[in-house]
Amino acid sequence: MNKTQLKELKAVLSEKREDLLKIVSRKKHEDMPDNEIGDEVDSATQSVEKEILFELTNNEKVMLDAIEAALRKIEKESFGACESCAGVITFNRLKAMPWVRYCIGCQKKYETPE
Repeated sequence: MNKTQLKELKAVLSEKREDLLKIVSRKKHEDMPDNEIGDEVDSATQSVEKEILFELTNNEKVMLDAIEAALRKIEKESFGACESCAGVITFNRLKAMPWVRYCIGCQKKYETPE
């Protein structure tokens, strides 16, 4: 991977990181009223909404962790190497998902049930 490609991927990762930080921050500060007067259906609906919000935030945190790990790899000059086999992750794969940890071959092995 050349320096221009690396710079492009770093910019994509940085932008995605900022977007996720904004989303997570906004969701943390959203107020879902607990003390509204309503029937049991309202209470159940609020509970489900909070659960969905929690899951979305957790998923976004997982993505944020992956992006930050990729940015650290760029700084350490180890970006683009598969964490399993140490082979090269193709630029096209990194362009689609710059936070991936594995080459396509290793990813398939992890996804295929034994």
